[in-house]
Amino acid sequence: MKDQLSEDISVSTRQIYQDLKEMEINPAMNAPIMAYKDGFRRKYYRYSEPGFSIVDLTDDELTQLETTVRMLASFRGMPQFDWMADIINKLKKKYKVKGSDKTVISFDSNIDLVGIDLFSELFSYIIKEQPVKLTYQPYEQEEDPCVFHPYFLKQYNNRWYILGYNEKYKDISIFAIDRIKSVESCDKDVKFIPDSIIGDPLDYFYDVIGITIPKETKIEKVVLRFTPKRFRYVVSKPLHNSQTQNHAENTVTLKIMPNRELTQTILSFGKDVEILEPQHLREEIASIYKEAYEKNSVLKFDCKSEQ
Repeated sequence: MKDQLSEDISVSTRQIYQDLKEMEINPAMNAPIMAYKDGFRRKYYRYSEPGFSIVDLTDDELTQLETTVRMLASFRGMPQFDWMADIINKLKKKYKVKGSDKTVISFDSNIDLVGIDLFSELFSYIIKEQPVKLTYQPYEQEEDPCVFHPYFLKQYNNRWYILGYNEKYKDISIFAIDRIKSVESCDKDVKFIPDSIIGDPLDYFYDVIGITIPKETKIEKVVLRFTPKRFRYVVSKPLHNSQTQNHAENTVTLKIMPNRELTQTILSFGKDVEILEPQHLREEIASIYKEAYEKNSVLKFDCKSEQ
């Protein structure tokens, strides 16, 4: 056993002395280390203050850590973070820190969302890098089973989606978790396929609004003109990270891949927006408004007053 340790771990006496000195002089640790003689040539080191630890946390640090745990716990069915709550309670007890049960932050989330009960399970599969047998059912279509390698969970418009590699289509699939009918772990002989397509999810979705990345779609310049009142709103809450604005003309310019989420966003502004570029997007929006008008226009009847 001693020989094995010697092969795996090699720490010089000089390194130990350097580490002890660093613990003493580093303001973040400021360790009260004392040397005590044990015989003629031997000595040992220990803290001169009983109970001292270099991992001591201040009241503010514990409060911040506890707040973080509370935020994570706001997601229903996330047992992965229970152990953190246990550690917080132990730290509070050890350092006699009083916590607070006040609710000071909340998120716009729907705990009754269909499929939210799968969130914890899917999260676990991603962390463990475990392939799953997943059955998905798009609206008004047949169930579609596949072997799925989960990589990333994303929320958009108060709805959760999971991204991963779909063995059936040999490509990335994005599933709304409320349309997942079943999910279970694969047999051990099915190896997990690491991500080689998405990379950084923030970069993957950088050029779109939402979660839809259309095939064969390029980044385009989109110019929108707003009414003065709505323009101020769009400036304060940008539509996309690429947004620039022209205050003199009440216009914003986006460098973006047009998708259905962009169309829905534009439609949400109603008569307060005009599409200046590109022409195909202007025609698409005009066509939608025309169809909506024809469906919702007031019907007029020739009525004769009773005599």
